[in-house]
Amino acid sequence: MIKKLFLSLFIALVVVSCEHEAEFFTISGTAKNANGVKLYLAELQTSNINIVDSVILNDEGSFSFKGKTNIPKFYALRTSPDNYITLIINPLEQIIIYVDGSDLTNNPYLEGSPESKKILDLRKNLDRSVDKLDSLGIYYQSLIGKAEIYKVRDSLRKVSEQIILDHTEYTKSFIKNNSNSLAGLMALYQQIAPRRYVLNPNEHMEYFELVDSSLMNLHPASEAVRALHSQISEMKRQINSESATDNVIGIGKFAPEIILPSPNGDTIALSSLKGKYVLLDFWASWCRPCRVENPVLVKNYKKYNEKGFEIIQVSLDKKKEAWLNAIEKDQLSWTHVSDLQYWNSAPAKQYGVQGIPANFLLDRSGRIIAKNLRGDALEAKLSEIFD
Repeated sequence: MIKKLFLSLFIALVVVSCEHEAEFFTISGTAKNANGVKLYLAELQTSNINIVDSVILNDEGSFSFKGKTNIPKFYALRTSPDNYITLIINPLEQIIIYVDGSDLTNNPYLEGSPESKKILDLRKNLDRSVDKLDSLGIYYQSLIGKAEIYKVRDSLRKVSEQIILDHTEYTKSFIKNNSNSLAGLMALYQQIAPRRYVLNPNEHMEYFELVDSSLMNLHPASEAVRALHSQISEMKRQINSESATDNVIGIGKFAPEIILPSPNGDTIALSSLKGKYVLLDFWASWCRPCRVENPVLVKNYKKYNEKGFEIIQVSLDKKKEAWLNAIEKDQLSWTHVSDLQYWNSAPAKQYGVQGIPANFLLDRSGRIIAKNLRGDALEAKLSEIFD
């Protein structure tokens, strides 16, 4: 075993020593609409942002940066934390870029860096999908409290799901075609909404492993690649842990107790609802998919409550006011509880909730009989039980 470890260490040292000496690269171009604005070139490290250089732009907007690297690395061209574009820079590249300084993501023109072009395309496609979902969400919010919401709810949900599915397929294809690029690494961590990743390690681990194996072979000295390798090891550990969690909250198991305060401060226990079929639903006021799903819950609650159906929603909000406003606006008349701890919510951790909306359907004895029923699937299950 010791000999194997020594051999592995020796190989690693040889690989690192064979890396090229650091080579200079240049970035030059023009940033219009940014007179007097400070433009930064920053190296994006795993736990830090290292400012390489900066320049105050004049009316012409001309800039030029020079840096050095011996392997492909992530960099950012930015004027502020919210206004930036990400680049992948290789040794010796001479990059020319033209941007709108007021919005660096607004159709930047770039040449001299094929890898950077890939991640610009990746971000453009993600932004396009997010914009579509935002438009649907805004339209849906405008219909809350109106009769026509029930006519378009299901179609909006299906359109939303199709947008997400299409972008997921695009991302998978992108990774297959770019597994040897740091752009493939970036594709793994896209978020279509806060905390809602396009790719889920539980379902898409093969893509994480594809990028990991390719990049570890090509760039074992890269800090970003090593970080990915460590993260994938942790993901696998978590997946195994979740399998163990299923032994606690799997189908057929009794739901663990939850005791939390209601909006008016009363302490409510999940077990107090035994004797009814209970939908334990995790949501938050800031979660757009949750808000889209709420009218489905309202409809089914009205239809089946008198037959023995109850809902208890656990909110992952941080601010009580936002939580209460959402309850009122969405007309949610059932039981609500929260510790207002956001993703540190004790019940969310207890139930292994990694994204919301998430729900568990319990039978009259408190046993879990289904998970994550949404839209037509929830209505079909309740119809099977009560009709």
